[in-house]
Amino acid sequence: MTRDTIDTAVRQGIPFIINMADGKSYEVREAAKIAIGRTRVVVLDDRDLPHILPMLTMTGISYLSKENGAK
Repeated sequence: MTRDTIDTAVRQGIPFIINMADGKSYEVREAAKIAIGRTRVVVLDDRDLPHILPMLTMTGISYLSKENGAK
């Protein structure tokens, strides 16, 4: 996974899921819930708890529809 791929998804404003190598996934519904570094991404969950995710273990992203992703 590259920083540019995640940055593009955030800029598009469409909710998406980050899929990890261990099978876990993390939803990103708004730009305020994600911070992108050089080698890691921090995602805040529904309770605003941070999850620090190494890009090396990300397998891809899956877009959600805007209707399903919004709360």
